[in-house]
Amino acid sequence: MSKVEELKRNEQGTTSSKRQRTDVLKKTPPESKVIYKCSFIKPKNNKKCGLQVRKGQKYCFAHINLVGRSENTESSKVSDVESDITRISKKGEIVKRVKCTVDPSHTVWEDHLSKHVKICNMVKKKNEVEEKEKTCPWFRINYNVRDAKGEEVNVTSKDIDHDEWKRWIPKWTLQHDLIFLEELPLKNIEFKDGLEERFAELSNQKHIRQQSSLIGQLIEHEIVVKDADPGVVIEFGCGRAEFTRYFNKAMGRYLDHSLDNSAKYLLVDRDNPRLKFDKKIVHDSAEAEISGVKLERLKVDIKDLKLIESLKSFRENNDGNSVMRYIGISKHLCGVATDLTLRCLINTSKDYETEKERLKFGGCLVAMCCRHCCKYDWLLCESKSYLKENFGIDETNFVYFRKMFAWATSGVNPQMSKTDTGDHFTGLSFEEREKIGLKMRRILDESRKYAMEQKGFDVQIVRYVEREVSLENNCIIIKNCK
Repeated sequence: MSKVEELKRNEQGTTSSKRQRTDVLKKTPPESKVIYKCSFIKPKNNKKCGLQVRKGQKYCFAHINLVGRSENTESSKVSDVESDITRISKKGEIVKRVKCTVDPSHTVWEDHLSKHVKICNMVKKKNEVEEKEKTCPWFRINYNVRDAKGEEVNVTSKDIDHDEWKRWIPKWTLQHDLIFLEELPLKNIEFKDGLEERFAELSNQKHIRQQSSLIGQLIEHEIVVKDADPGVVIEFGCGRAEFTRYFNKAMGRYLDHSLDNSAKYLLVDRDNPRLKFDKKIVHDSAEAEISGVKLERLKVDIKDLKLIESLKSFRENNDGNSVMRYIGISKHLCGVATDLTLRCLINTSKDYETEKERLKFGGCLVAMCCRHCCKYDWLLCESKSYLKENFGIDETNFVYFRKMFAWATSGVNPQMSKTDTGDHFTGLSFEEREKIGLKMRRILDESRKYAMEQKGFDVQIVRYVEREVSLENNCIIIKNCK
């Protein structure tokens, strides 16, 4: 080997060793850059909090005052120093962490308390609610749950008695099979007028196929009638209002819009999502030469919505002596919101009879979803009676019933087959649990149907798409009895 080659080889070796040392340094950050995380384990999902804490501190300030009550034995072993953290102020005084007097679920430094209570998030929320009640006639706290006792205490997995659970499964399954002899009918209606462009541009047509079928259901069940004004279209739990947008595009082709028969939309959601479709709805209407489009969005929880008041704003361009029609739509409305929507429709029908408002309910279609989020207290009374009389389901065992809804949509671990149990406490396979979940879901939906029928409505439940398109593929269609 020549001297030049030897020098090059030595240089490469030196560079390589430097690179290795640099990589080691990168992998082991200095002590000053180590991030310490809160070790509190949340009982709801058994996951760590993960908020950043100071060096030597085990729990964040939000959980210091909770660990003493935690059922988790590991989390409850808190030293006196951790449960009573102090610091030295500029004046040399010892300052402790104290509970916020407005919202005791978190703590603040004692000398910052007077300032904090003025800007606490809970104070802001209360002020927003008070302001809304003063300025918004459609906002009434708990208006649609006035007869309910209140929100239920969330039950964790640790509170579930597996033996009790396993006792109810065969009983409810057998009773389901005795009452429901046939499966729900599948009515997949492909309505594509006005949606051709959307179908053409999407390779994954999961959502547009659902929207297409739901719009077809509205026409099939005469909630929307050819060349007739549908009235005010209310989307409950609208999110970004994507369903309303494509409903509007379809109706631009299907209906005869004029100055006296313009599109009117009321969007209801408790959140204020980004990338909303509100402006696109107006733009689409302009392209379809639909003039006089009126669109209003309300940020409100359905439980706090007095719908009749929000509909009054649409009377401006409506003859005061004529009857104004309204319909409801929703795609994948979560379990508790579905029950709140049913309550809202019932209360609205009572309101316009009491207040002599000239309104007409044209119908409502809700594609149901997330039934595991249901609250027993917020079910309609007739729904509770149906569950109790036919299945023995009441407030004491509803938690077992509710948890089985997720079996219909939880899917299968990719590394397992449908015949595997996945070490489940029931010993049932994924496939068996899925079938049970579908049956429990049917029981709840039928209780909703029964409740609305007892209130004087005509109700149907249909499967609007195949399970390959969406696991949440049932919708409830509500109309006035003729």
